[in-house]
Amino acid sequence: MSKKKLVDHRKALADAGDEAYTYEIKHNMAKLRRTLAWHLTKAGFRHLTSKKHQETMEKVIRLLFAAQDGRPMFHVEGTQLPLCWNVPQDWDKNYIRYEWGHLLSRNQNPDSSHAAENLALYSARCNRHIQTSMDIQELMIYGGILAGRISHVLTNRRSLFASDEWKGCLAALRT
Repeated sequence: MSKKKLVDHRKALADAGDEAYTYEIKHNMAKLRRTLAWHLTKAGFRHLTSKKHQETMEKVIRLLFAAQDGRPMFHVEGTQLPLCWNVPQDWDKNYIRYEWGHLLSRNQNPDSSHAAENLALYSARCNRHIQTSMDIQELMIYGGILAGRISHVLTNRRSLFASDEWKGCLAALRT
């Protein structure tokens, strides 16, 4: 059996359409919740339990995902094949396996990087190859479609974080 190539993985993602970006949100919420809980515990949400806070954590995930227009953090439109993809061991999947990325990197901001407002849903390529331990502002120097995408998502996130819905979620996670 031959090893899957990156181009094959990207074609499979393109062929899957929207489902490539929403599959994990619809079908693997437990993994996203578990990994979110780890970050939130580091951010000071000490009483967090997956059973007690399951619904609220899922709402947080959906709100953050919606602020990203239902796509990975650095997803850009207008390319024939997607520019976001998985790690090589997941190239057999026709959907993005999300991981939590940090707008302000853990490398440069170890004490504050786990805050809920600092987390975003990334593809492995976005997290490990585009951002690579840089703070989000440092990526703006690339300009073009990447800077446009970052600016758009950050604007959406500012609106989200000012909302009563978001504030209510954080308050519920502290109980």
